Amino acid sequence: MHRYSLILIGLLLRVSTTQAQSAIAENTIGRSTESTTVEVAPKKGKLSEAPFFLKAYGFYSLLTPGTEINYSGTQSQITSPTIYKPVNTHLGAGPRAGIGVGLIVSDFINVGVDADLLFGTPLQLTYDVFVGSGSTASFYKISTNTTLRVLSVIPNITFKALSRPSYYIYNRLGLVGGVVLDYKTLSNTLQTPTRGATTTSVNTATYTKNSLALGYQAALGIQFRLSQSIRGFAEVVAYNQSFKPREVQNTNSSTTNGATTVQNSATQFKDAGDYNKMNPYEQPVYNVPINSVGLGAGLVVRF
Repeated sequence: MHRYSLILIGLLLRVSTTQAQSAIAENTIGRSTESTTVEVAPKKGKLSEAPFFLKAYGFYSLLTPGTEINYSGTQSQITSPTIYKPVNTHLGAGPRAGIGVGLIVSDFINVGVDADLLFGTPLQLTYDVFVGSGSTASFYKISTNTTLRVLSVIPNITFKALSRPSYYIYNRLGLVGGVVLDYKTLSNTLQTPTRGATTTSVNTATYTKNSLALGYQAALGIQFRLSQSIRGFAEVVAYNQSFKPREVQNTNSSTTNGATTVQNSATQFKDAGDYNKMNPYEQPVYNVPINSVGLGAGLVVRF
């Protein structure tokens, strides 16, 4: 009986040992799995692109639709016809340069404000003509040079027509409000009479008061990725803009036989006035268009 008791106790001890080893193994595996799970770092989400941007751009006008057509004229002899032809340069032609700031509102819309300066191309005219007849005729050689500079502010909205990861095609609309910084015409005249002394004259017309140059802008372009934060763009841009001169100051200097005389005058441009008024003179107001269509290109930095 005692021997059977010992055998039973031995069996019980073996079962207990097996169960204990199993429990220890399960706890070890559980802790190992838990430790491994904790050590795995969560994946980082994709960084979102910066919503603000700065841009710098240049523009050059190729066409000037709707602007005033100016002519140069030539007459070789008193009795020959005066041949006139239009000049290719109009007000509004030439380069612009600007900067802008904007906000990416959504995947399809940007809003921004640009500021650009129209440097313009000088408008040069020549007019060579005989005035009078016979011994009283005089030959006039006249050359004029008109310069124009306008600083414009352009709030705008951009619509993305086709968007891809590396580029997108867009169109932009904006309202243009400009300040005329410089508007001036310099005229040089050489009068050579059939008899008598020649006279040289220099007249400077400075438009000291002008209205705002108002209008709109439309563009169609493509923007493409250069790096994570830098983009390039190229576009076709149309400006429709005009202003009204309000006052011009004229200074005329004439020299004949070494004697020089200087005359100053002013003219105001009004919606209604008096043609006979002097000091200053009064003339009807008129509109100066400075439209242009051309190519622009630049860089965008997102931040």
